Amino acid sequence: MSTTWNDNDLKEMANQLSSPKGEDGKKTGERMAISNQNMIARTIQQLNLTKDDHVLEIGHGNGSHVNDLIAIATGLHYFGIDISETMNTEATKINKDLVKKNIVAFELSNGNDIDYPQASFDKIFTVNTIYFWEKPEAYAKEIYRVLKPGGSFCVTFGDKKFMEKLPFTKWKFQLYDKHTVSALLTNAGFMIAEISEETETVKSNIGETIERDIVIIKAVKE
Repeated sequence: MSTTWNDNDLKEMANQLSSPKGEDGKKTGERMAISNQNMIARTIQQLNLTKDDHVLEIGHGNGSHVNDLIAIATGLHYFGIDISETMNTEATKINKDLVKKNIVAFELSNGNDIDYPQASFDKIFTVNTIYFWEKPEAYAKEIYRVLKPGGSFCVTFGDKKFMEKLPFTKWKFQLYDKHTVSALLTNAGFMIAEISEETETVKSNIGETIERDIVIIKAVKE
């Protein structure tokens, strides 16, 4: 039996996807963890994590992928920031043992400032958050600021032509293609190292099986 979605439903879905809140937010986080699983894994692969790297994730969601990330190399330290208090709480709970060992840490963020000193991280990544950056140019410069010279930043997102077909993206979402994101990062000081374009089969947030076109851009700070 198919579900009929009205504009209020779709607008609320967009709100939850941008910043999950409450019990519905927890469920949204669980769905995102599943639907973004491949995107997250592919992004982490592109980072080429190595021994003792300090890694920052922007928009960590419920953090169910963090345990696998930490296992990639010895001595990794993971830091996650998110604008959602619900996701921050869930990620801390799911990774409580790693948090106690000071291997991972989750912090709330205002979405505009990254509250770490200059050149704090070897690798930075983000998956499906760029649509919600309030000040993209300034935020790209913040990412550049906290990345170490020689460090890598990977940003992964759904291609604009695909995202335009989804019924909820007319609220909250700013859509991008590889050209606009490349220009955004270049203007912030990055050098584009690699652009990957892939198609994956996933279940959408409205329950449909779809072919999703994704873009992974790897940029470096020289």
